[in-house]
Amino acid sequence: MSNSEICPHCGMDVEEGQKFCHNCGKPLIVGIDEIPEFGSISEEKLASFSIEQLDILSLLSSSQEKEESLITLNYDQELADIDSKIYDGQESGEEVGELLLEKAALYFINRDLQNASKMFETALENFKSLGDLEKTALVYNDLGLIYEELGYLDDSLNNYEKAMNIFQRSRDNLNYVKVLNNLGNVYLLLENIEKAYDFYSNALEISRQNGFFMEYRQTSSNLIEVYFRLQNFTRAYKFLTENIQFFRNQNDIIGEIIATSKFGKLYYLLGENYFKLANGYMNNAQILLDAIREKISDYDAALLSWENYRLLGLINLVWNDNTLSKKYLNQALDSIRTFKMGPRPEEALVLVDLANFFYINGNDKEALHYFQQAEAIYKDRGEETKEADIKTNIGNIYFSILDSCDTAINHFELALDLYSRNNYLKETAEIYEKLADVYEKIDTPDSALIHLGNALKIYETLNNEEKQNQIKERIQKIS
Repeated sequence: MSNSEICPHCGMDVEEGQKFCHNCGKPLIVGIDEIPEFGSISEEKLASFSIEQLDILSLLSSSQEKEESLITLNYDQELADIDSKIYDGQESGEEVGELLLEKAALYFINRDLQNASKMFETALENFKSLGDLEKTALVYNDLGLIYEELGYLDDSLNNYEKAMNIFQRSRDNLNYVKVLNNLGNVYLLLENIEKAYDFYSNALEISRQNGFFMEYRQTSSNLIEVYFRLQNFTRAYKFLTENIQFFRNQNDIIGEIIATSKFGKLYYLLGENYFKLANGYMNNAQILLDAIREKISDYDAALLSWENYRLLGLINLVWNDNTLSKKYLNQALDSIRTFKMGPRPEEALVLVDLANFFYINGNDKEALHYFQQAEAIYKDRGEETKEADIKTNIGNIYFSILDSCDTAINHFELALDLYSRNNYLKETAEIYEKLADVYEKIDTPDSALIHLGNALKIYETLNNEEKQNQIKERIQKIS
């Protein structure tokens, strides 16, 4: 074992075995290498299991066959037919719960998520009144999926947790694993690595115990994202090599596309020396996707391709191919907006990439335009620290490029409030330093000294001696 680990929150080295990061003060994840492995899988045992194709999203309660048949019919006519059946059933006293689910699925397939959520709520009340716990739990899970896509993550978590509790009590381990993964996905969106890891690792262990081969691979694919954030690339590589072979053996091209894309992401994260490998894997994933593009929806194709486009754009930016970089980043943004319902973090991520692209290329007006779009998304989602990051970037442009100190101060102070409110100590200290820079520039040394003194106190709390010494030298020069 090494004598240091990487903090998943701030990326700084910390001593092995510590429960909290001395740099940012956030909790560390322990036991990450204690994940149980599935073990080797014989072809005979594989043949005894019914393997369904990897879901890009968790499927709704209605079967995939039903969804595919619905999508080929006239939407308005199909709605009218279902409504007629519901009316007839209600008139004759028959149960209409399955018809309500069918109507909700039709709304979902046609991306009418608001009506889908309302119809699932109606179905939920129906199954609750009948005391049908299994269907009630399935609809809670469906509502969780809908609210997750709409960006209402608190509502999503609430519904997933209700589904989880029912599946756990009924010992429905297969659906229990699926909802654990859904909960992990939401916590990953919320950047709560600790909770995402807990849900995924629990799902992985239950899948291993019950011989759920596909769910084990799906969960390990989710865990790879946690390992990426922890920079545990060895563990990520091990899962990826197992997963890609598994999906190839099953002729599961969707699973292979996802695993190939994640290989590309792995090599991207390993740094510039591995960019050629990353580029190769991501292009291979796109070739595989092109081979099945006519067989899947534009929605699914966009989900499978957006991150490949984004990383290809960033790689070509480093390679100074601005034409390709801009093309890929715009394709990433277009893909996200194909499946976007409500403000999504993926969109904000690519908007920031485009802002940085224009900033690097000297187009400050366009950079501000994209930063401000990203800022609005993070504000709408209540992601205060991400909003603070953007305000910091905007403040830097006004200070360093546009020489507008008053506007820079305004943005830095807003960022300062957001960081300090969320106990982001390192970032708070850095903003104090930036404010000191501005006040030095406008020849207001007393204000600069106050902000440097505040930064010094934080670096003393963080035991960061290097920064303490730097701040003390600055204070001496100004004094």
